[in-house]
Amino acid sequence: MARHRTLLASTLASTPNCTRGCTLACTLAAALSALSACNVNLYDPALATRTYPETLEQSHVVQMQAVPRDLDLQIINATSTDYTDVDIWVNRRYVQHVPQLLAGATIDLQIVKFRDVWGQCPQPGGFWRTRAPTPLVFVQIQRDATSPLLGLVTVVPEAARY
Repeated sequence: MARHRTLLASTLASTPNCTRGCTLACTLAAALSALSACNVNLYDPALATRTYPETLEQSHVVQMQAVPRDLDLQIINATSTDYTDVDIWVNRRYVQHVPQLLAGATIDLQIVKFRDVWGQCPQPGGFWRTRAPTPLVFVQIQRDATSPLLGLVTVVPEAARY
């Protein structure tokens, strides 16, 4: 880091005053561009999924916890059942396919990978967010096209109370 400061200082010292401001402005613009590149596109029609299966009812709540975090949703499978090729539904709107959720395992699913019928994802939290995060309060597992949905216990951490 000190080397970069020395390099920048020597570059600025060897440039005329009129280009010094331009150099600083270009450096600042590049830094801001890099920060904006971290921004996630919350709406992409190419990533649109299917609608929530309204005709399937929830049969019961299983011993799994869904813990929303700033940028991910942690699923803790406290059951003795392995789940393969399931869909995780959040708030009866957003869905993400999960190839495997083993018994006793914990997985972290990125919030921006959940999408709805329009290709929109929930607003994630975190330090760089520009809007209030979407509350993730209702989580279900869909095993197939005809079986009833399974509910998960959603545990919202105290720091993220909505």
